[in-house]
Amino acid sequence: MDRPALAVSSTLSTPRSTGLPGALAAIGVTLGDLATTRAELFALELREEARRGIDLVALGVAVTAFLHLALLMATVFVVAAFWDTHRLLACGAMAVLYGACAVALFFRLRARASGMQDAFAATREEFREDLAGLRGRS
Repeated sequence: MDRPALAVSSTLSTPRSTGLPGALAAIGVTLGDLATTRAELFALELREEARRGIDLVALGVAVTAFLHLALLMATVFVVAAFWDTHRLLACGAMAVLYGACAVALFFRLRARASGMQDAFAATREEFREDLAGLRGRS
């Protein structure tokens, strides 16, 4: 039992009338389909960006919490080790070390944030192609 193949149309409905009204209706349907496709792409990328942002924030909070605990324990260890001889030097050295780490991390964070400019790249590329196609037909 062979089944007939179903033809899949790229438009939701195809106007059957001819002439100017039919052409305008076809253009309207095509533009509606195009807008729907672009909106779906934008929504998909928006969800991906939101998910990526939430992951980054959650990871940043966890890293910050454990880093604070590790730094606290390291500071207590160093100060306790040098308590009888050079306690002020130990405290100052730890403060300088933490400050240097903070500056290095700040510059890394700034570099990473500037690298996140490619949000919605696929949507923007599709819009560029659409505009180029429209300009090519004019």
